[in-house]
Amino acid sequence: MTVDWVWQSLYVAAVATAVSVVFGLWLARRRAAPYVAAGIALPAPVLCYCLLGACGHFWPITRPGWIVAGVVSTMPLFVRGFSAALARLDPAYGKAARSLGASNWRVFSRVELPLTSRPVLSAAGLAFARVLAELAVAQWTWERLRP
Repeated sequence: MTVDWVWQSLYVAAVATAVSVVFGLWLARRRAAPYVAAGIALPAPVLCYCLLGACGHFWPITRPGWIVAGVVSTMPLFVRGFSAALARLDPAYGKAARSLGASNWRVFSRVELPLTSRPVLSAAGLAFARVLAELAVAQWTWERLRP
């Protein structure tokens, strides 16, 4: 494994995690967890196998392709984690902020997000680690399959 591949893996994992965090927060806030959580059924080796050439005509093996694959594989985990954190949050905090005139965005950014920061950070860490692991497996398999 070369140093170039390590930096590329870190870049792909960081971008995929950032995209998963942004869209995951939005989807969890919209209560879309049951729809997104169905993607957990797709195991990582199947995704890597499809990326490595079995579906090469369907999925490009490029940096944006890897980022999309990382987002697809980690989004369900992140949305489920953040939805569970929002469900455990006491609704009285949001009601108190709204009674003081706060908008929905302000309640989310100033009350709900800080109170759920630990689950969000742990889900982001798990998403980063999962993308790195999938890229390592994919790279190892690619090196073994190449003639």
